[in-house]
Amino acid sequence: MDRSPDGTLTRIWVHSDLQLGTPALARETVHRAVDDLLAHDLKIDAIWCLGDALCGSDLAGLDEIARINVGEIKRLEAPLYYVLGNHEMDALRKLGIPHFPLHKLVEEEPGWRTGAIDSFYFSEAVGRTLVVFLGDHAAKDGSWWTTNGAVYGDTAHYPYPVDAYRRLRAAMERHDGPVIIASHYALPGGQRASDLLAPLLPLPKNVCLHLHGHAHIGDTVFNAENPWQRANPITGETRMQYNISALESVRSPGSHSGILNLVSGIPTRLRIRCHEKGEWVDEFAI
Repeated sequence: MDRSPDGTLTRIWVHSDLQLGTPALARETVHRAVDDLLAHDLKIDAIWCLGDALCGSDLAGLDEIARINVGEIKRLEAPLYYVLGNHEMDALRKLGIPHFPLHKLVEEEPGWRTGAIDSFYFSEAVGRTLVVFLGDHAAKDGSWWTTNGAVYGDTAHYPYPVDAYRRLRAAMERHDGPVIIASHYALPGGQRASDLLAPLLPLPKNVCLHLHGHAHIGDTVFNAENPWQRANPITGETRMQYNISALESVRSPGSHSGILNLVSGIPTRLRIRCHEKGEWVDEFAI
């Protein structure tokens, strides 16, 4: 069992890419996943949402789906940690309006965490393990934004040169304990990787795990290279990175997410669950 002698087990629900612009379908999808976790007595200690919880540029619809996410996730009685993905940038990209309703609601919820809109990462300690959350980000006035591994808009004022990412790498290396990276995007070598994350390589030796979304499992259009492969190598590394997406079941079959077990703060096992089938479909020892 994933439990230490003192009984310290932390169970994290990791999901990404709900990515549905229809409120009714979004509600059905998240509700089914939460029902599945509750029905199988999967006591969740924290929730990591790795982006694309929203989709599209219908501002009223985005607001409603943000409220749906919060209402459904509250049923698990665990704090949410949220990063933005490329589809959170849809309203800014299409309308020029920086509209991030789920980010705002998470900021307002006691005990929940997200980074500043204009910051490329935030971090959290789980015991001795440092978790670094990486996602898309944008200027507060919407003058620049990131999506799909590149910067758009007023790129000259993007405040994070390569050195900023390298400083983050050095900070992870200085951490006295394991490090987990949880990102919307894969690192180089993975499916649909972000070029912005390349300066993090080579990874510090204490990075024991990278989880990401974006590359919908089973999607043969946008994720055509090995679409069913969840574990992929990191460029120049023997360590693997794991694709936990997608919660949606329209673009790719099934509704998938991950359960990460940590024992005394150390990651030990990642299990992938299909919420449509109510079955475990993959498992990885960390």
